[in-house]
Amino acid sequence: MRNVHGNKARFLPRLGALSLSVMLFSGMASSAGAAGSDTTESTIAQKPAQTGVQQITINGQQRYQEIDGFGASGAWSIDHIGSEWSEKNKNKVADLLFSQDKGIGLSIWRFNIGAGSVDTDQDIISDPWRRAESFKSGEDKPYDWSKQAGQQWFLQAAKKRGVEETVAFVNSPPVWMTKNGHGQPDPSVGSTNLKEDYIDDYAVFLADVMEHFHKQKLGFDYISPINEPTWDWNRAGQEGNRYNIEDIKKVLIALDKELHKRGIDTEVDAIEAVEYLSLLDNDMYATYTGKAGSTYTSGNAGGAFEGKYSEYIKEMLGDPQIAGIIGNKMSAHSYWSDEAKPGDDRLVRLRELVRENLNRYVQDAKFWMSEYCILGDRGPGRDLTMDTALDVAKVIHYDMVTTQASAWQWWLAVSKEDYKDGLVYTDYKNPGDTQSIIESKTLWALGNYSKFVRPGAQRIDLQGANDPNGLMGSAYYHTGDKQLSVVFVNSSDEAKTIHLDVTNLPGGKDVKQFKPYLTSDHADLKKQSTVSVKKDITIPARSLMTLVGKN
Repeated sequence: MRNVHGNKARFLPRLGALSLSVMLFSGMASSAGAAGSDTTESTIAQKPAQTGVQQITINGQQRYQEIDGFGASGAWSIDHIGSEWSEKNKNKVADLLFSQDKGIGLSIWRFNIGAGSVDTDQDIISDPWRRAESFKSGEDKPYDWSKQAGQQWFLQAAKKRGVEETVAFVNSPPVWMTKNGHGQPDPSVGSTNLKEDYIDDYAVFLADVMEHFHKQKLGFDYISPINEPTWDWNRAGQEGNRYNIEDIKKVLIALDKELHKRGIDTEVDAIEAVEYLSLLDNDMYATYTGKAGSTYTSGNAGGAFEGKYSEYIKEMLGDPQIAGIIGNKMSAHSYWSDEAKPGDDRLVRLRELVRENLNRYVQDAKFWMSEYCILGDRGPGRDLTMDTALDVAKVIHYDMVTTQASAWQWWLAVSKEDYKDGLVYTDYKNPGDTQSIIESKTLWALGNYSKFVRPGAQRIDLQGANDPNGLMGSAYYHTGDKQLSVVFVNSSDEAKTIHLDVTNLPGGKDVKQFKPYLTSDHADLKKQSTVSVKKDITIPARSLMTLVGKN
């Protein structure tokens, strides 16, 4: 078992060599235009399998969660790219992320509202790519809407390319609202770094930011005022803040009041818990660990700071006032939940308990997986191959099928690190460096979902493919588009031949044929030959394939 109690490994990137990189330098043509094009590759989807035919049944009458979308975060790296790169290369990155023709068509984009650590925390946050500007640098200072120009460029680029949902998230309140004057706590500040008498000011600040962007026709659909409150964040290598349950509720109530007072149509998203274990009621946690009376003790819950830092489902959805503020929706991060080990099955069993726990308070409560990348001992080392893409695809599959997530969002859209935290990578660090654009297979694997499972689709029942070491499958139907999208993940070293039985789709009409799109060692979301629904279909080894049909 990996150590889940240490510092988050994404803050400790290492340097190393790249493997199998695809670099797009300034002046070179992007290969992304081939993705999803009408160019048809040879019938790779119909190669003979090494095993028998696997029967798959899809039932359109058995419906589950409605999909809000798939997304990623701009955070700090996008600020440098958006403000320092050429228009040509910025647009290449934007196309890869947001375009449904040239890229993976993300439908959610996350914008970080900075705390101002760029001015105060140079000694604490040594990497300038991890500091952030603030729109308001002091209590008596005017707003400066020219700040975070790079993120604003990508926000506009996302909107232009049809991204449907945007989320503004905050790691730390502005530094002038914090007890220690920094964008992260230290042991002396107690349960939170936000000054007690600045809770209302924090709500006003966030409402001001929401109001400004609405006036610019760039309004945010969601505001997330708190990020990973369980973590202590003491002198962290990035902006962050802890909050106990009482602290959290004060912030959510103040923000809700301010938004309603102004008539701002932005929903509150909370609480972006650091990991699934922190969500569970104590009895559920004891069930998971197999130890009677055991309670969650990671992060601040170990008693270092006063107050409670656990049982987030109970504390949020079990409180009618708070549940109303957050729309009966819980957001959490799936860090350290990506392996199925005997006695510590975080991939499947933990997700089953999370969904059971959610339904305990609100039947069919909406759940967002709002941030993930690979951490722990598997995090270091940039990997552009199907190895990481398939690991990530497993997490997506079980978040969609078992936790029943309505939204799934990756961490860094673009990373310069030697770490498994990016969709697109770059070796650019300073102005004058080559503006390299390096695609990963994880980018295209996410695209097997994001490009075809669009907001408003509903997951429907699929039986016959739920093996984390073999074939996994999930199905989605969009009534407005009359489109059925079936995403298969084959993590095994064998091709898998399937036969589909599709029944009871809305409208009473059948899907007669599918357009397959393949991501593998040799394909990036590549369109394959159209196949009849009556024919057997082969999913190549170590690949993702999305079947798209209309009825």
